[in-house]
Amino acid sequence: MTESDPEAVEHRTISVQKARPQPHQRRTLVTVALLLAMTVASLEQTVVSTAMPSIIATLRGLDIYPWVFSAYLLASTVTTPLYGKLADMLGRKRVLLFGLGVFAVGSILSGLSRSMPELIAMRVVQGIGAGAVGPIVITMLGDLFTLEERARVQALFSGVWGASSLAGPYLGGVLTDHLSWRWVFYVTVPFAAVSAWILVTQVREPAMKRAVRPIDWSGAALLSAASIVLLAAVLRGGEQSLVTGLLLSAAGAVMLFLFIRNEQQVDDPILPIDLLLAPNILASVAGSFMIGALLFGIDTYVPLFVQGVQGGTATTAGRTITPLFLSWSISVVVAAWVVRPFGFRRTALTGSLLIAVGASTLALGAARLELARPLFLAGMVVVGLGMGPTSLSFILDVQNSVARDRRGTATSAVMFARMMGGAMGVGVLGAALGLELSHRLASTPGLEVAAALRPETHARLAPEQLRAVQSALGRSLRDVFLEMAVIATLAVVCSMGLRGGRAESHADAGRSHGLTGGDDELDLTPALEL
Repeated sequence: MTESDPEAVEHRTISVQKARPQPHQRRTLVTVALLLAMTVASLEQTVVSTAMPSIIATLRGLDIYPWVFSAYLLASTVTTPLYGKLADMLGRKRVLLFGLGVFAVGSILSGLSRSMPELIAMRVVQGIGAGAVGPIVITMLGDLFTLEERARVQALFSGVWGASSLAGPYLGGVLTDHLSWRWVFYVTVPFAAVSAWILVTQVREPAMKRAVRPIDWSGAALLSAASIVLLAAVLRGGEQSLVTGLLLSAAGAVMLFLFIRNEQQVDDPILPIDLLLAPNILASVAGSFMIGALLFGIDTYVPLFVQGVQGGTATTAGRTITPLFLSWSISVVVAAWVVRPFGFRRTALTGSLLIAVGASTLALGAARLELARPLFLAGMVVVGLGMGPTSLSFILDVQNSVARDRRGTATSAVMFARMMGGAMGVGVLGAALGLELSHRLASTPGLEVAAALRPETHARLAPEQLRAVQSALGRSLRDVFLEMAVIATLAVVCSMGLRGGRAESHADAGRSHGLTGGDDELDLTPALEL
């Protein structure tokens, strides 16, 4: 057969078509790549914790080791809004690839660190890369799937996040015991590499429909500075003095005011104020801040109660939190099926009410020590059952309210609010705990707040001192859990601000799920934009 032979041409065409992944296969591949990217971000937040004793033994620097966590958190939090804006301006794929690349470099350099300051600096690099992963992954899901499909897919991603949160500490311990603590940083690099390879080979960016305007660097700088100063106010002010915290808070408020003024004046702001002032988006952002504060608060202060008041081990404390993530994984799957017929508001309201009930149950358990174990178990399960529908509704309502060219910005605003809520919530609750504990321990000589907050020091206390510490810590944590219940109630109020009625999107009609017929690659351009 010759080249012009119709049978030869037809045979070659069929062979090529069989060799190329079909559109649904490419979408599946890209979803796998996004799952791997999300695993990178979620695993790194938990895998390091169990390796810290070995890291400290090797690198020393006990006095500054908390910055191994804080530096990563700060860097990933303050860069999130910038990445969301860049994704709208420059495209999702290139921004996510940049983030994965920076994260991988930071991970390798963290594993090669020879001192604690060097490790902290490399964790900053890691955090700068990680800041791109969460918001861009969720944004790309909004581009690839319809509302109904997106709910189910994001339920899968929430399950991956929960599984990583549970597996991270265990994996970190295994790697540290059998290889080296350095492998807790290396372990995520292959995930990032495979994810990046799939994105490079399977995703084609759409052509830009408008000229790329200058990046709002002044807004990015002001927002980053305000975030860092406000986080420093709540993370450090309570440790040093009330005056320090107030001064840092005032400085952060001034920077925030300057940021808002800047955003109102520039042509293409990094975080458009008009976007945030849309009632349902404002409600989603505020609600995400509240559930972030509650979630981080539970993760921080429930283990302290188990170890410091009940005398449990770190393993016992970890098991106490496990039911929350398990029930969350289940509830988000259920929420994915009901969010469309129930609507965003009713789904979020149901979930946030469950969260409030669960948080109140934790406070009751702290007040009734003889019933603490069953009440904490019930509280964790109920909070987890509420987290799924609430968090899913907040993000879906926002993504379903904006055009594609603002979806990255809107998604990053929600995720930024959750992370800021978590960091600031832990700081504010910690400051309140410190003040109450100081007041309750004032009548007992020889006891300090710092020692009371470190369960590992309790074994060195005399029996009467230990009873005084456990009593004061228990009552103070009871008040902290009550404050968490108030935060959960505020999330209920925020849920009422979401859009009511059945969840529908006029962008879903006739949409081709982002598959617009590229020969070899997946095109993220939707057939019909908002």
